Amino acid sequence: MKTMRMIIAAIGLSLFGQAASAQATKPALIAYLSVKDALVATDGDKAKAKAEELVSAFNKVAASALSATDQKALTAAKASAASISKTSEIEVQREQFETLSKNMIVLAKSTKPGKAYVQFCPMKDASWLSDKKEVANPYYGSKMLKCGKVTDEI
Repeated sequence: MKTMRMIIAAIGLSLFGQAASAQATKPALIAYLSVKDALVATDGDKAKAKAEELVSAFNKVAASALSATDQKALTAAKASAASISKTSEIEVQREQFETLSKNMIVLAKSTKPGKAYVQFCPMKDASWLSDKKEVANPYYGSKMLKCGKVTDEI
């Protein structure tokens, strides 16, 4: 019986940690989606400003509440967002967005901060998160707006 109580307590702490992580990463997901939307619109100045908000949101996430894998993803995502926030050059931003997205997908899958769709562009061989099922490609903007498909739902 004592072992059963310990298992239940461990599960409860794990679920509490996931819920706390979801609350902490939700603002980051919202800010990430704003960066994505700016890249879809090919607006380098807006992407730069939204990336600054994303860095701020990442700074509020308690890394100690995350797994080691998620801590690495958070660090890498924050570095990519910081790089995007330092330039208005859309192609440079889009290159950084690829690494940002890879790490945001890791964080979103483990912390589940809100409903999101993983979308994939075969031309870029890269994925991103969206809050809509309809594909709007941030890597090519209006040049190839609908290029991609939904590969997963979080």
